[in-house]
Amino acid sequence: MVVIVSPIFAEKSAVETYLLQRLEGKGWQHSPGGELGREDYSEPLLLRQLVQAVRRLNPTLELSEEDLNRVISELHALPASFEGSKLFLRYLKDGLPLKLEKTKELRYVKILDQENPENNEFLISDQVWFESSRGRIRPDLVLYVNGIPLVLIECKNPAEPGVSWKTAYQQVKRYEETVPELFKYVQFSIAAEAQAVYFPNVLGGGGPCYVWKVEGIEDPLNAVVEMLSKPVLTDILVNFTFPREEHGRQTKVLPRYIQYEAANRIFRRVMENLEGREKKDSGLIWHWQGSGKTLTMIFAAYKLYRHPRLANPTIFFVVDREELEEQLRNEFSYLDLGIKPEVISSVRRLKEILTHDEGRGQRGIFIVLIHKFREEVGDELEASLALTRAERETISNRRNVVVLIDEGHRTQYGKLAGEMRKILRKAFFFAFTGTPISKTGRDTYLTFSYPPEELYLHKYFIADSIEDRSTLPIVIQTRMEKEVGLKRDLLQSFLDQELEEIPEDFRERVKGKISTKLDEIVVFLTNPVRIEKIARDIAEHFKQGVDGRFKAMVVAANRRACVLYKRELDKHLPPEYSEVVMTFGMGDPDPIPAYHRELRERFAGKDDDEIRKEVIQRFKEEELPKILIVTDMLLTGFDAPILQVMYLDKPLKEHRLLQAIARTNRPCGEGKTCGLILDYVGIMKELEKAFSLYAKQDIKYAVIDLEEKVREFRNLLRSLVGLLGGTGKVDRPSLMSKVRLLFHDLDLENTFLTNFKRLRGLYEFLGPRYFEKEETEAYEFLAAVYEFYRRYTGVREEEPELESYMARYFPRTLQAIQKTLKVEMKEEFPELRLEVEYLRKLAEKKGVSEALYDAVIPLHRFVLVPRAKDPIYEPLIKKIERLVSEWRSRKIEEKEAYQRLLELVGEASELEKREREVEGLGLGREAFFILSVLERRLGRSEELLQEIKDLWSGLAQTGKLFEGWNRKPSVLREVMREVRRYLRKKGLPMEEREEICDEISKGLKGL
Repeated sequence: MVVIVSPIFAEKSAVETYLLQRLEGKGWQHSPGGELGREDYSEPLLLRQLVQAVRRLNPTLELSEEDLNRVISELHALPASFEGSKLFLRYLKDGLPLKLEKTKELRYVKILDQENPENNEFLISDQVWFESSRGRIRPDLVLYVNGIPLVLIECKNPAEPGVSWKTAYQQVKRYEETVPELFKYVQFSIAAEAQAVYFPNVLGGGGPCYVWKVEGIEDPLNAVVEMLSKPVLTDILVNFTFPREEHGRQTKVLPRYIQYEAANRIFRRVMENLEGREKKDSGLIWHWQGSGKTLTMIFAAYKLYRHPRLANPTIFFVVDREELEEQLRNEFSYLDLGIKPEVISSVRRLKEILTHDEGRGQRGIFIVLIHKFREEVGDELEASLALTRAERETISNRRNVVVLIDEGHRTQYGKLAGEMRKILRKAFFFAFTGTPISKTGRDTYLTFSYPPEELYLHKYFIADSIEDRSTLPIVIQTRMEKEVGLKRDLLQSFLDQELEEIPEDFRERVKGKISTKLDEIVVFLTNPVRIEKIARDIAEHFKQGVDGRFKAMVVAANRRACVLYKRELDKHLPPEYSEVVMTFGMGDPDPIPAYHRELRERFAGKDDDEIRKEVIQRFKEEELPKILIVTDMLLTGFDAPILQVMYLDKPLKEHRLLQAIARTNRPCGEGKTCGLILDYVGIMKELEKAFSLYAKQDIKYAVIDLEEKVREFRNLLRSLVGLLGGTGKVDRPSLMSKVRLLFHDLDLENTFLTNFKRLRGLYEFLGPRYFEKEETEAYEFLAAVYEFYRRYTGVREEEPELESYMARYFPRTLQAIQKTLKVEMKEEFPELRLEVEYLRKLAEKKGVSEALYDAVIPLHRFVLVPRAKDPIYEPLIKKIERLVSEWRSRKIEEKEAYQRLLELVGEASELEKREREVEGLGLGREAFFILSVLERRLGRSEELLQEIKDLWSGLAQTGKLFEGWNRKPSVLREVMREVRRYLRKKGLPMEEREEICDEISKGLKGL
């Protein structure tokens, strides 16, 4: 295996150059932004390249000039909105519908070659300007395919304090607002520094950020280059990118790397089998809860369904619960796939589909419950097929039938599964599960894989998911064990029997002693006095550490216990805080009927199913309810990132336990660092038995004891205190000493900032009650240092509306900061005058070391950051950045750094003075910029100043210097023509003239 070494960067330009060069190595053609031949910065398309591509990709169509113009007009006419972007993506995948001028036929004009990616033109450009009435933008890298901008890359300097990929992400989001016309074409962007993430561009909406990974490639920049290789990018755009709209929320779906890998392994297995290169016709996709299995199934189905080799296939999505059927149907409806699946509503309808077209079976995508594959279905199909010739194609012998099974560990071993396989004898079977099992008669591996050679087609389990932060670790705490925990003999009885939970109908499933023991367990768990104690504890815990930040779920022993919990919680919390989600039936025991009547009154005019849907939707999207009380529903397939805490009062084990606790593991912003299970049964203490089906290495990251988190906090606290050389008094001198320590050491700064955020998350999760007074005070000091450093050095927080964000997700830390920094957080900075003599006196007074800190930190905040994009100061800014970077990386001594700083400050003073002089002569910033470039290269002289005045006067007389002239490409070209003419008169060599003109042209666009 070849491992590509990670690059090391000290400047933003190095990141940009590295990516550009790597992509050139992948066959992308590079053309600088100034050489694209664009006529208008408000035009996102490269029209010449687009026209050439349309001709090349559609050789069988007789496209006239009028046809080509209409293709461009149709693209221009797309609105800069979510709807426009959605329509463009359809054109990209299916072609643009056009009635041809000559034949009057409606044909689909390709703008992308999907079958042969090399037939497309892949062009990368740097520093490309775009503009609209709202302003101008200049992304670092733009990736064009056939003249259409489809991907943006924004780079940041990994060495700059407080700057990360999130800074680049926010910048791209501002680009979307400034030039929306560009983003009806751009499908996704990449934010890059040492890390690289990709995310969808959605006009009027948003989407998550992901990291792409490739086996054997450790560095994320190198991995993202592989993602942008011609075949992979084309595949992603065509088969894995979809607009999504759910209840008015608009976004765009992109694949995670695991989804891309798994879907393509399914696709390749089917293709290779049909081509005779592979005998295997099934596979197991073992993906942990929260990894996006539903989308992976849809990606695989979509790619298979569209491929001509399958010739209009039949694809079944098989589920075993109505909730999963609905979830799958909803996901299909949210996505703009161009394919609408049919939910098979009855056994009769399944028979119709299977016997359709004289037994060949209906083509399309279908969602079906496994329970509909009854014996009578197979018998009827066999009777129907017996009337046809043996060699005739039927649903039973067709090769283009694919079955995708959700939760493949559950109902794929008995009579129903056997009947399904008997009917679909030649179909491909792929099972998806987060918790495979291996028991006699119920073995997921034997059913779908090829052990020992192949246990799974693709695996992504707990450790992988947590490492990617696709899911979070789950922390457990056993609560009130002595008071309310299940007695040891009863717990052992549950662990010894076959059932993975105690269903309400357990008496019908088990007999004798086991039934008696289970009866004892249920009586114990549903004791009203016990539930009253637990409810009081739940309410107290929720109010102290969860309310206002996240939400919770109570898992009760049965439906009666659900109602009892609701009654008790209402005594300690507002009644609107909680809702019960469960089924109701005739003959329910008290107090269920009375509660059911109350529920129907509160939701007047709605049936039980409508009430459940509304409660679940409000839990996910609105402030209330904050707690769901369940016993069976929502323990699988329920995805709500806002859910952090599960109050577990029901014995579960094996895959049922894993699936249930995984409801809490979805990421939800920086404030959510883990899921939390408060165990009132005691089942989590018997982890080895509860997870007996799984190898230790597979479940070692499944759950973490709360005490382990406390130890992690203490270890991290000691480490950070040691990093800073101890704590101190929270006053300006003490805090400034820590700021200087951090600012002068890049590694130290990065370690502190990264690890303090980890520490902050742990502190918020645990709360001060677990720590000694000295530990709390040490944390408060570190929080003060972090906040002081952030404000003093200008480190940019990634989250918008920082105060409200902190108040919601880090209230304990915010309280500590406000307590310790009542006075010290005034934004007072050392006086900074950009004068050499002043800085020399500062060094004499304070010493070089003190003076260097007092000059560099405010210089970084008030000079480097505000003027970073100013072309006039850009050369000087780069020198200062290089100096600061070398000093912070300890490549130069303090005396050398200070001497070079004096020289640069002298340059800055001269530049500012010169700018005022030129302005006094009636020349604008554009003229001064040209003069500064020429003076830097040719030397300063009165003659040069007069020549620029004359040049500018001549341009003004011809009417070229109107407001915003430098944003009009045609006018800019005329001005540059005059500049070139002037430089030729100076007798400069052509190569030098072109370098100067290139610098001036780029700078004028940025003013």
